[in-house]
Amino acid sequence: MKSMKLYFNANSKAQVSTLRKAGIRNIMLTFKFVGEKANKYANGFDNVLLGPGFGSDKDKYHEFIEDWEHEVLQYDDADNPVTNYTNWKEGSDFNKKLIPIIHGNYIQSLSIIKPNYNGDRIAIGKSVSRSSEESQIRQLPNNYSYHGLAKGRLIKDKNISLDSTDSSAWTSGIRGRKTDVWKGQSLLLGEKGRTNTSTIQLACQKNLIYLSKLGIDPKNLISGDKSSLSLAPIALYYMPMFNDLGIYDENFKI
Repeated sequence: MKSMKLYFNANSKAQVSTLRKAGIRNIMLTFKFVGEKANKYANGFDNVLLGPGFGSDKDKYHEFIEDWEHEVLQYDDADNPVTNYTNWKEGSDFNKKLIPIIHGNYIQSLSIIKPNYNGDRIAIGKSVSRSSEESQIRQLPNNYSYHGLAKGRLIKDKNISLDSTDSSAWTSGIRGRKTDVWKGQSLLLGEKGRTNTSTIQLACQKNLIYLSKLGIDPKNLISGDKSSLSLAPIALYYMPMFNDLGIYDENFKI
């Protein structure tokens, strides 16, 4: 499989701390939630991507990214390609490495930006429709490096030429939602999962090597230990999946 990086979304000190503990290489931060703390949160990761967040203050964002040393996304407008281009052009005056975002009809959106863009990185946002999204991505020219915004579901698709994507799904455990298990069924952990302890135990047995890497005692996934619940989706889903897909080292240090 082609090399692919997943940027794990983190918008709090606790989430950043969890990702550091998990040996995550790539992280995405949202300015609306972390503000100037982004500089501190970026420490310890190989690759950091900063986005503005819906409804953030454009002027404050542009002012902040002027001295930002990592990857950074434009302040975007998903509903209007022309306004979106204007925002990118304006933001480029503050940061010359600003990554443009294409929305809607991807080819059309790219054609608006392309004449004045000398970079090699493009972010892919919302499509005209979910059903046409994958076919649109396949039609994009291969002379750019593409980041799919919130397109973690496409990691397993060998026919999609994304170089990276991002996801916040790894926070499912601590939020009390079902946690996906690689090559297994989704399950509830902690207090909500006490009625299916045998299923949790089976999932843990299959992934003991990854639980051990993160210092997780399987018993804590039933007792509801917060630290274990926050790390569980990474050990039960992302680590084994990336290992099977051959992209483990691009995403984990441990």
